[in-house]
Amino acid sequence: MKKVILFILTIVVSSKFVAANEVVLHFSDITLDAARKKASAEGKLLFVDFHAKWCTPCKWMEQTTFKDEDIISTLNSDFVSIKVDIDDITGYESKKSFDVKYLPTMLIFNAQGQLIERIEETLSPRMLKSVLDKHNILENKIVGEHALNTSPSDLANPAEVTPDNTQANPSDNASPVTPQRDPMLMSPEDYRTYFNTPQTQSSYKVQVGVFSTYDAASNHVEKLKEIFLEPITVISEMRDGEALFKVRMGQFASYDEAESFRVILQNDFKIPGIVQ
Repeated sequence: MKKVILFILTIVVSSKFVAANEVVLHFSDITLDAARKKASAEGKLLFVDFHAKWCTPCKWMEQTTFKDEDIISTLNSDFVSIKVDIDDITGYESKKSFDVKYLPTMLIFNAQGQLIERIEETLSPRMLKSVLDKHNILENKIVGEHALNTSPSDLANPAEVTPDNTQANPSDNASPVTPQRDPMLMSPEDYRTYFNTPQTQSSYKVQVGVFSTYDAASNHVEKLKEIFLEPITVISEMRDGEALFKVRMGQFASYDEAESFRVILQNDFKIPGIVQ
């Protein structure tokens, strides 16, 4: 009996030891403005993750990207990191100040408080690490003597919103452009223009409905918009001489990422889908 008890105690102690030594990502529990001042004082960059409890891609990144050891190591050592819940009062104000229309949205500031990167899509660990490494350089950690800039209009190479809801590659040397209307607020005319345009994107999405009429597809989109902030598109396709209208959600660089999103839709919201 003593041996059994000793064995159980060994397992408990070992489990606590592993948990105590688990490397986790440290998000500071401070406001965005306080975080910018902290980053400036410490000569670090600032990483801001806009999210919401009901955001499915946010949950996916929590379970994958933000548990990656390389991501954790980089953010913990070279960044001040915070999360902004857009459903909180202060979070909602920050959402308006920085014109956040998609979730997740991630912002990166240099040590001088200047916004140098805006990410409006779900990123895998590899993709996020590439973005972090691009900005994790000495010149972005130099603290200036001027006041912190708080205007979201001072974006460095803001991402272009393209007609198919994809974001232009931040590394492209494209001229800053004014974003088009939020795809989540597309009118029927916008959708007709969209699905009459040849589709050239190569990213993965989750198809959550196929309809025989545009109006039926549009009604489904309106219902989804009441729950989600993810980009939603309607694709037209001819089959046996009949038009089909396919409703698709999200935008992912790989099949596995899209599949993870599909599983969350199914398990958390009882919405069936297939990866396309």
